[in-house]
Amino acid sequence: MSQRRMRLPLQLRPLALAWMPALGAALAGPGLAALAAPATAAEPPAPAAAASAPARAPSSRVVVKGKAILTVSPKATYTQSVISEETIRNLSPAPTVTIQTLLAQQPSVFVYANGPTGVETNVYLRSFNSSQFSETFAGVALNDLFNGGVTNSAENRNNVLLIPSNIQGVDVYRGINNPSVNSYNSLGGTVDFTPRQPDAVAGGAAGVSAGNYGTFGVHARYDTGDWHGLKQVLALTHTSSRGWIDHTADHNNNFYWGLTYAFGPTAHLANYLLYNDNRGLSPYNMPAPLQQQYGRSYQWPLNYTSAPIHDTNWMDIVDFSAALSHDVVLRNKFFFGRNEYLRTSYSNPAFQQSATQPYTLEDTPTGFPFWLSNAAGPTYDPVATFGASDVGTAYHFYGYTTSGVGDSPSLHISLPGNDIVLGANLTSGKLHSREYWYGSAPVPQVTGYNNAWDEHDSRTLWSAYAQDTVSLLDDRLLLTPGVKFIHARTTDSDAVGFYYPLAGSVSDSEHFVSPTLGANFKVADSLHVYASYGKNIKLPDISAYYGAFQTDANGNPTIVPPQVKPEYVQDYELGARYQAGGLSVALNAYRENFSNTFITRTDPTTQLSTTTNGGGARYQGLELQLAQDFGAGPAGDFSGYLNLAHNQAKFTSSFTSDFAGTVTAGQPLAGVPERLVSAGLVWKLAGWRANVDARYVGRQYIDQAYAGVPSAATIAAYTVVNLGLSDTIELPASGPLRTVRLGLNLDNVFNRQYLNTAFTDTDYFGNAFVRGVVAPPRLVTGSVDVTF
Repeated sequence: MSQRRMRLPLQLRPLALAWMPALGAALAGPGLAALAAPATAAEPPAPAAAASAPARAPSSRVVVKGKAILTVSPKATYTQSVISEETIRNLSPAPTVTIQTLLAQQPSVFVYANGPTGVETNVYLRSFNSSQFSETFAGVALNDLFNGGVTNSAENRNNVLLIPSNIQGVDVYRGINNPSVNSYNSLGGTVDFTPRQPDAVAGGAAGVSAGNYGTFGVHARYDTGDWHGLKQVLALTHTSSRGWIDHTADHNNNFYWGLTYAFGPTAHLANYLLYNDNRGLSPYNMPAPLQQQYGRSYQWPLNYTSAPIHDTNWMDIVDFSAALSHDVVLRNKFFFGRNEYLRTSYSNPAFQQSATQPYTLEDTPTGFPFWLSNAAGPTYDPVATFGASDVGTAYHFYGYTTSGVGDSPSLHISLPGNDIVLGANLTSGKLHSREYWYGSAPVPQVTGYNNAWDEHDSRTLWSAYAQDTVSLLDDRLLLTPGVKFIHARTTDSDAVGFYYPLAGSVSDSEHFVSPTLGANFKVADSLHVYASYGKNIKLPDISAYYGAFQTDANGNPTIVPPQVKPEYVQDYELGARYQAGGLSVALNAYRENFSNTFITRTDPTTQLSTTTNGGGARYQGLELQLAQDFGAGPAGDFSGYLNLAHNQAKFTSSFTSDFAGTVTAGQPLAGVPERLVSAGLVWKLAGWRANVDARYVGRQYIDQAYAGVPSAATIAAYTVVNLGLSDTIELPASGPLRTVRLGLNLDNVFNRQYLNTAFTDTDYFGNAFVRGVVAPPRLVTGSVDVTF
């Protein structure tokens, strides 16, 4: 069955302690694009209106075309870093490289993928998981409307939307930022991906890559060039791999269409369409004793258990801007999308946990049709149909479909000494989550017969904000005050199912005021200091509503209205930036106080559970960024970077939750390392390019299975080194091709062996052991690309 009904380990949602035993329809994925933030500083350019647009210098990049290292404007009033287009275009084509894993070179980002081409990608920013910070594309949030995450939540294991070739830059805002940048659920920060822009010159590119573990990729791109102000880019990409773990093959197909059109000198239209289709097999957390016995790549044979997964994801953004006057620019973003995740898992009754096979399998069948005791419940009898309950529930179909539409208008007003931004957002989304059990595939989907659950949910969000950038003391002091009002309306409607004793609907409304303030002072031409404060919320996940449908101590079906309010964070930042010549240094300290976290408690008399707020945690740390452009010389052009982060995340209160167990003040959160270091060096000469990147990940505590609290067991610290080498050859102008690029990449050069993620468990005999997913070994990938 789906993990919906399991007690989730805290590392999946460090402080969301309210997961009900019914934990099904949780995260859609990027395709919904259901949460929207207004235009960000990193949004794609609007050439037609640029002359009249406010400067917005405090959050702009310092961009040097063709450079691997970019720096943030020293005037920025919040903590920010960037990833350049040149870095993105030279990423390894290995199946482990995704839109999230490219963030690993940034401070305080911990990310890994358990399978190829984006399967089961998990990303943390300052120890906040993906449901607790926002990822945006052209300023439109990719986070799921109902649970806040982007990838690998609610069993959406392969909900890929974006791939690296879809973008041309990334802005990473760590911590709460001003209202025009942050989004709903933006506690740990905001990551904004800039869409790939069409080229003004007609042409294109094509390429192929191949590597070990059956890795193969092919791509093609065409730019139409500038035709009376209309420019377009169309791209197709296919990637596949059999995976470094047995039975985890995956195939991904991606289509991207970008369009820009200039309506004369004062108006600009852009459209970005994304479509992605991913099919594969799921990786599992495997018992360490079996990995030691059969090899690190071992996974359950397909006749034991398997889970084919298929995700289809798309999104479209229509971005319009117009200069109403020299000082006023109107911008509007209309967006819509859909994500559908489908999985039919199989767990063989003959190989379930026993004295001869002491480990639990995933998606286990049930030994007793417990739902038949409810006269109003589903009527499916697996014993009558297949002869035994476990045989009749060996197949589980799980579907998760979301759709959303939204609009984000904003008005930019440039005045002497002030840059004012007024904006709003309205987003509406729907969710259909369902799981059905049967004894064969395809699994019939008949509500009221064999559904574990079948629910239809809706959520509508709207927000309005105002912010100002105030320049004082002859532009030496910049202040960026802002405020945002957020409102949410959520409805959860469930049919009678195995886990739902009655049908019904519950609804709830929430609202919150989010203030922010940033300040930047110029100490000297090369040195700026800044400080900032912000407060933002995490809306209750849809899972907080599932527990409303219960059976009391007397066996009566009962609806218990949800009594949960948003979690919230107060963020304090203090930092400094030094930039001189080719050297850039940024140092900052932060503290984020996490309050009102979700917990679940059961009344001992009525046996009814209620999700409420309680408990807290503190996320704090230091971040250092060093970047050096050594410039060009006889030996070539060198540049390098070094990032260090110390992130401490600990509970600040003691409490007991039914599904998380006892939490003690001072306990660290599991699944997130305290120390992260990344460093790299790039060399370029006469078409040749080489890069070496290293990443150190400190020790991590791991969770106890089902209890969800940290254990004494850990994943040891590890270091991974990657190498890249390419040669770009310029061809004669008279031929059909312009360039040929030959590339070779080695990822995990020293074949470091470690676990991506793990938790402790006990076997049939009560012996403790560790389950985990092995990280990818050494990957070797070659590529050939041509432009025309």
